Amino acid sequence: MMDTVLLACGLLIGLFYVALYTVGGALRPGYSHIGHSVSELLAPGSPHRQTLATIQVIYALLHVAFGCGVLLEVLEMRPSLLGAIGAWAIVAVGIATLGTAVFPQDATGTPETTAGKIHKALVFGVLVPASILSTLLIGLWSRDVGALAGFSLYSYITVGAIAVMGAIGGAAVKTRYAGLAERVAALVTHQWLFVLAIRLLLR
Repeated sequence: MMDTVLLACGLLIGLFYVALYTVGGALRPGYSHIGHSVSELLAPGSPHRQTLATIQVIYALLHVAFGCGVLLEVLEMRPSLLGAIGAWAIVAVGIATLGTAVFPQDATGTPETTAGKIHKALVFGVLVPASILSTLLIGLWSRDVGALAGFSLYSYITVGAIAVMGAIGGAAVKTRYAGLAERVAALVTHQWLFVLAIRLLLR
């Protein structure tokens, strides 16, 4: 029963991410989903920051819970170092996301702060690498265990898509399309988490 609850959290991750920027954008006049990053909604001084931070914390905890559920499945189906590290990488994404709530991105046009530097380090040093690592390693584990037919190839394709969107997102940081690139990159990651949750729940 606990396994099912934890795995079901993977179905909600993407929904809470969409809720974060949809609600935040609606509460902030002039905010552009095309040009502005999601992190800007949580920058110091942003309207309704506390409400949005609450959504972000729930989003982060869903990652942690889902990662634990995946870990339990790995241990039950076939203990594997690759699978275990992949599951822990999902947990790491959640923990790093909690960190970005504590250390928000600096508001646009303001001097860089220590909190802002930590925010960048968490995003580019933990969130992005852990997302790629979890996708790759869970894909390798599913191939080795012989379960979740076709999921390994699907995971490899997703890794490639994440890399491509990461490059596009990096190039778009200073453009009017930064927000759009970020959201598409996030969609690639979240759809993989959703499909993984479905496959494990239906196993």
